[in-house]
Amino acid sequence: MTMTHTSKKWFWEVAIAVAIVAGIVAGAAWVWLDDTGAHNNRGIANIERSRYRQAIADFDRALRLEPDAAYIYANRAGAKSALGQYREAITDYDHALRMEPDEAYVYVERARAKSSLGEYEEAFADYDQALRLEPDAAYIYVERARAKSNFGEYEEAFADFDQALRLEPDNAHIYTSRGSVKFDLGQVQEAFADFDQALQLEPDNARIYTSRGDVKFDLGQIQEAFADYDQAVRLEPDNGYVYFDRAYARAEIGQHKEAIFDFDQALRLQPYFIGAYVNRALAWNALGQFRKAIADYDQAVRLRPESPHVYFNRSLAKAELGQHKEALADLKAALQFAEEAGYSDLITSIEEKIQELEQE
Repeated sequence: MTMTHTSKKWFWEVAIAVAIVAGIVAGAAWVWLDDTGAHNNRGIANIERSRYRQAIADFDRALRLEPDAAYIYANRAGAKSALGQYREAITDYDHALRMEPDEAYVYVERARAKSSLGEYEEAFADYDQALRLEPDAAYIYVERARAKSNFGEYEEAFADFDQALRLEPDNAHIYTSRGSVKFDLGQVQEAFADFDQALQLEPDNARIYTSRGDVKFDLGQIQEAFADYDQAVRLEPDNGYVYFDRAYARAEIGQHKEAIFDFDQALRLQPYFIGAYVNRALAWNALGQFRKAIADYDQAVRLRPESPHVYFNRSLAKAELGQHKEALADLKAALQFAEEAGYSDLITSIEEKIQELEQE
């Protein structure tokens, strides 16, 4: 039985984007005591719980009361980006910037949305504008470096990482980000040097261990990778994301029961973590526990109701149980959302599966 496996990187990028939005808005939110502030604060809380649609509804209410509040448009854009509604998010960022044209972080977030749509040149223009407003902001150089590496402009990306390190030479996050790009380019030893430097700066940072573990895992250094994952869990036993990283690796080598244990821990600590539901469902599928897989997909649909991959995988599990009518309904929903997102390869797989089920 074939299942689509969703990239772990995607889940982390979503988590990082949401964290950035939450961090940006938190400082401004507390000063509001009227109904506008209440709706905005509730929206922020829903973002932090991955309840993006509810968050958008809250921001809608806030904007009806305060239609010229740039920060609410930016908040709503963050929720829309988390749902993959990048075009709608960009429209909100446009509104925010018309009202507050000197907010560098809004340019950065709009650039992230544009990058997600593959509009790199437009994204670079936003990063450039953000740097004109805040020329000493290392995080903007890091964001632009990531976009440039995705676009294949590696020399320019490394120049941005270098500039970020000149501004903040003791920032472990910059070394980790640069190391990941070096590894993608096959510069393995240089990547490890960056991870090691990051750990010298922050020896108790669990995320650096998981990042280095991912590199070791991809190199086939399985035992060494799990040593890093285990160290991350020891450092942050109350962080669901480090359990997720270890679970993901366990599932990749066929340790599905052990992976489910770690996914359970991740969800106990982060109950709105869609990635853990989706990947635990894949592990249940591998064990032939299709009803349990469907239950996890159901939860993932509640958290992200426009994900074609979730509908597609749930349809496959339903088909295994002989629920062909329900499977076809999921496939049609998957096709709609895949077409809206432009996922050509997935569209082909969905159409083939629809044809197969309709012939049975």
